[in-house]
Amino acid sequence: MSKSLSVATILEKNRIESGVPFLPLLDIEVVDPATGSVVETLHLVRNDELIVFNGIEYVPCAFDISMKEEVNTQTSLELSINDYSQALQAQMQAYQGGVGFNVVFTIVDSSALDLPPELVEYFEVMSASASEYTASFGLGANNNLFTYFPRRRQTRDYCQWRFKDPDTCGYAGSATSCDFTLQGPNGCAAKGKRPDGRPQTIQFGAYPGINSNGIRYA
Repeated sequence: MSKSLSVATILEKNRIESGVPFLPLLDIEVVDPATGSVVETLHLVRNDELIVFNGIEYVPCAFDISMKEEVNTQTSLELSINDYSQALQAQMQAYQGGVGFNVVFTIVDSSALDLPPELVEYFEVMSASASEYTASFGLGANNNLFTYFPRRRQTRDYCQWRFKDPDTCGYAGSATSCDFTLQGPNGCAAKGKRPDGRPQTIQFGAYPGINSNGIRYA
Protein backbone atom coordinates (compact mmCIF):
# COMPACT_ATOMS: atom_id res chain seq x y z
CA MET A 1 0.00 0.00 0.00
CA SER A 2 1.33 3.43 -0.90
CA LYS A 3 1.41 6.38 1.46
CA SER A 4 1.49 9.97 0.29
CA LEU A 5 1.97 13.20 2.19
CA SER A 6 1.90 16.73 0.83
CA VAL A 7 3.37 19.94 2.18
CA ALA A 8 -0.21 21.23 2.47
CA THR A 9 -0.98 18.46 4.96
CA ILE A 10 2.18 19.15 6.96
CA LEU A 11 1.54 22.88 7.14
CA GLU A 12 -2.08 22.47 8.18
CA LYS A 13 -1.11 20.03 10.93
CA ASN A 14 1.52 22.45 12.26
CA ARG A 15 -0.89 25.38 12.07
CA ILE A 16 -3.51 23.54 14.12
CA GLU A 17 -1.04 22.32 16.72
CA SER A 18 0.97 25.52 17.18
CA GLY A 19 -1.38 28.30 16.15
CA VAL A 20 1.46 29.77 14.06
CA PRO A 21 0.99 30.33 10.30
CA PHE A 22 3.87 28.81 8.36
CA LEU A 23 4.82 29.67 4.79
CA PRO A 24 6.69 27.40 2.35
CA LEU A 25 9.32 29.02 0.13
CA LEU A 26 11.06 27.77 -3.00
CA ASP A 27 14.42 28.88 -4.37
CA ILE A 28 14.86 27.32 -7.80
CA GLU A 29 18.37 27.65 -9.20
CA VAL A 30 18.42 27.51 -12.99
CA VAL A 31 21.62 25.64 -13.84
CA ASP A 32 23.32 25.78 -17.24
CA PRO A 33 24.32 22.14 -17.88
CA ALA A 34 27.12 23.24 -20.21
CA THR A 35 28.95 25.23 -17.55
CA GLY A 36 27.38 24.06 -14.28
CA SER A 37 26.81 27.68 -13.29
CA VAL A 38 23.60 29.14 -11.87
CA VAL A 39 22.21 31.62 -14.40
CA GLU A 40 19.14 32.70 -12.43
CA THR A 41 17.34 31.93 -9.18
CA LEU A 42 13.55 32.05 -8.92
CA HIS A 43 12.13 32.89 -5.49
CA LEU A 44 8.56 31.73 -4.83
CA VAL A 45 6.26 31.69 -1.81
CA ARG A 46 2.98 29.83 -1.50
CA ASN A 47 1.02 32.82 -0.33
CA ASP A 48 -1.40 35.42 -1.67
CA GLU A 49 1.08 38.29 -1.36
CA LEU A 50 4.77 39.01 -1.77
CA ILE A 51 7.02 38.62 1.28
CA VAL A 52 10.63 39.55 2.04
CA PHE A 53 12.82 36.98 3.80
CA ASN A 54 16.57 37.37 4.33
CA GLY A 55 16.44 40.47 2.14
CA ILE A 56 15.00 38.51 -0.81
CA GLU A 57 11.59 39.13 -2.34
CA TYR A 58 9.50 35.97 -2.76
CA VAL A 59 6.77 36.16 -5.40
CA PRO A 60 3.35 34.57 -4.71
CA CYS A 61 2.88 31.28 -6.51
CA ALA A 62 0.75 28.16 -6.14
CA PHE A 63 2.87 25.03 -5.69
CA ASP A 64 2.99 21.81 -3.74
CA ILE A 65 5.52 19.14 -2.85
CA SER A 66 4.15 15.65 -2.36
CA MET A 67 5.97 12.67 -0.92
CA LYS A 68 4.95 9.16 -1.88
CA GLU A 69 6.17 6.03 -0.16
CA GLU A 70 5.53 2.49 -1.33
CA VAL A 71 6.65 -0.78 0.17
CA ASN A 72 10.07 -1.92 -1.11
CA THR A 73 10.52 1.21 -3.25
CA GLN A 74 12.43 4.44 -2.76
CA THR A 75 10.52 7.46 -1.51
CA SER A 76 9.65 9.82 -4.37
CA LEU A 77 9.16 13.57 -4.17
CA GLU A 78 7.16 15.51 -6.72
CA LEU A 79 7.09 19.29 -7.03
CA SER A 80 4.19 20.81 -8.96
CA ILE A 81 4.22 24.55 -9.78
CA ASN A 82 1.51 26.66 -11.41
CA ASP A 83 3.43 28.56 -14.08
CA TYR A 84 0.85 30.87 -15.64
CA SER A 85 3.49 33.27 -16.98
CA GLN A 86 5.43 30.28 -18.37
CA ALA A 87 8.63 31.94 -17.18
CA LEU A 88 9.79 28.72 -15.55
CA GLN A 89 8.92 26.65 -18.61
CA ALA A 90 10.98 29.04 -20.75
CA GLN A 91 14.00 28.33 -18.55
CA MET A 92 13.29 24.61 -18.72
CA GLN A 93 13.29 24.75 -22.52
CA ALA A 94 16.54 26.68 -22.56
CA TYR A 95 18.41 24.45 -20.11
CA GLN A 96 17.95 20.71 -20.62
CA GLY A 97 14.29 20.62 -19.68
CA GLY A 98 14.98 21.58 -16.08
CA VAL A 99 16.89 18.42 -15.15
CA GLY A 100 19.80 19.38 -12.93
CA PHE A 101 18.16 22.49 -11.47
CA ASN A 102 18.66 22.92 -7.73
CA VAL A 103 15.66 23.40 -5.44
CA VAL A 104 15.79 24.75 -1.90
CA PHE A 105 12.61 24.19 0.11
CA THR A 106 12.21 26.37 3.19
CA ILE A 107 9.50 26.75 5.82
CA VAL A 108 9.29 30.05 7.69
CA ASP A 109 7.14 31.45 10.46
CA SER A 110 5.15 34.24 8.81
CA SER A 111 4.92 36.12 12.11
CA ALA A 112 8.71 36.16 12.57
CA LEU A 113 10.34 36.66 9.18
CA ASP A 114 13.37 38.25 10.84
CA LEU A 115 14.25 34.94 12.52
CA PRO A 116 15.92 31.86 10.98
CA PRO A 117 13.69 29.39 9.10
CA GLU A 118 12.02 26.43 10.74
CA LEU A 119 13.27 24.02 8.08
CA VAL A 120 15.55 24.07 5.03
CA GLU A 121 16.03 21.14 2.65
CA TYR A 122 18.02 20.88 -0.57
CA PHE A 123 17.08 18.87 -3.66
CA GLU A 124 18.15 18.30 -7.24
CA VAL A 125 15.71 17.95 -10.12
CA MET A 126 16.03 14.42 -11.49
CA SER A 127 13.11 14.51 -13.94
CA ALA A 128 10.94 17.28 -15.34
CA SER A 129 7.87 17.84 -17.47
CA ALA A 130 5.51 20.66 -18.40
CA SER A 131 1.92 20.81 -19.61
CA GLU A 132 0.09 24.04 -20.36
CA TYR A 133 0.52 26.10 -17.17
CA THR A 134 2.05 23.52 -14.85
CA ALA A 135 5.70 22.58 -14.38
CA SER A 136 6.43 19.29 -12.62
CA PHE A 137 9.74 18.19 -11.14
CA GLY A 138 10.81 14.84 -9.72
CA LEU A 139 13.21 15.66 -6.90
CA GLY A 140 16.22 13.67 -5.81
CA ALA A 141 16.62 12.88 -2.14
CA ASN A 142 18.06 15.73 -0.16
CA ASN A 143 21.57 15.58 1.26
CA ASN A 144 21.26 15.30 5.05
CA LEU A 145 24.60 17.07 5.42
CA PHE A 146 22.84 20.22 4.23
CA THR A 147 19.57 19.83 6.13
CA TYR A 148 19.03 22.53 8.73
CA PHE A 149 16.48 21.58 11.36
CA PRO A 150 17.45 22.82 14.83
CA ARG A 151 16.04 20.84 17.71
CA ARG A 152 15.61 24.05 19.64
CA ARG A 153 16.25 27.68 18.82
CA GLN A 154 17.02 30.10 21.64
CA THR A 155 16.58 33.82 20.99
CA ARG A 156 17.29 36.89 23.06
CA ASP A 157 14.12 38.89 22.55
CA TYR A 158 11.48 36.68 20.89
CA CYS A 159 9.47 34.26 23.02
CA GLN A 160 9.48 30.69 21.74
CA TRP A 161 6.38 29.54 23.61
CA ARG A 162 2.90 29.10 22.20
CA PHE A 163 0.65 31.82 23.62
CA LYS A 164 -1.46 30.55 26.55
CA ASP A 165 0.09 27.09 26.49
CA PRO A 166 -0.40 25.97 30.11
CA ASP A 167 2.88 24.03 30.15
CA THR A 168 5.11 26.84 28.85
CA CYS A 169 3.59 30.31 28.55
CA GLY A 170 1.13 29.80 31.38
CA TYR A 171 -0.77 33.04 30.71
CA ALA A 172 -4.39 32.74 31.87
CA GLY A 173 -5.61 36.32 31.54
CA SER A 174 -8.10 37.96 29.20
CA ALA A 175 -5.69 39.03 26.42
CA THR A 176 -6.31 37.23 23.13
CA SER A 177 -2.95 37.82 21.44
CA CYS A 178 0.73 38.45 22.10
CA ASP A 179 3.57 39.93 20.03
CA PHE A 180 6.04 37.50 21.69
CA THR A 181 8.38 40.28 22.85
CA LEU A 182 9.40 41.06 26.42
CA GLN A 183 8.68 44.79 26.56
CA GLY A 184 6.55 45.33 23.43
CA PRO A 185 3.12 47.00 23.58
CA ASN A 186 1.46 43.58 23.41
CA GLY A 187 4.32 41.61 24.90
CA CYS A 188 4.96 39.62 28.03
CA ALA A 189 5.41 42.53 30.46
CA ALA A 190 2.18 44.11 29.21
CA LYS A 191 0.29 41.04 30.44
CA GLY A 192 0.82 42.12 34.04
CA LYS A 193 0.77 39.60 36.84
CA ARG A 194 -0.14 35.96 37.06
CA PRO A 195 -2.91 34.68 39.39
CA ASP A 196 -0.24 33.90 42.01
CA GLY A 197 0.89 37.55 42.02
CA ARG A 198 4.16 36.99 40.22
CA PRO A 199 4.89 38.89 36.97
CA GLN A 200 4.06 37.10 33.72
CA THR A 201 7.62 37.82 32.57
CA ILE A 202 8.97 34.97 34.69
CA GLN A 203 7.64 32.67 31.95
CA PHE A 204 9.17 34.67 29.07
CA GLY A 205 10.48 32.06 26.65
CA ALA A 206 13.61 33.83 25.44
CA TYR A 207 17.08 34.47 26.81
CA PRO A 208 17.96 38.18 27.22
CA GLY A 209 21.49 37.19 28.26
CA ILE A 210 22.38 35.89 24.79
CA ASN A 211 24.97 38.06 23.03
CA SER A 212 24.14 40.73 20.46
CA ASN A 213 23.80 38.19 17.64
CA GLY A 214 20.57 37.26 19.36
CA ILE A 215 20.32 33.56 18.41
CA ARG A 216 21.72 30.30 19.74
CA TYR A 217 20.91 26.71 18.78
CA ALA A 218 20.57 23.85 21.21
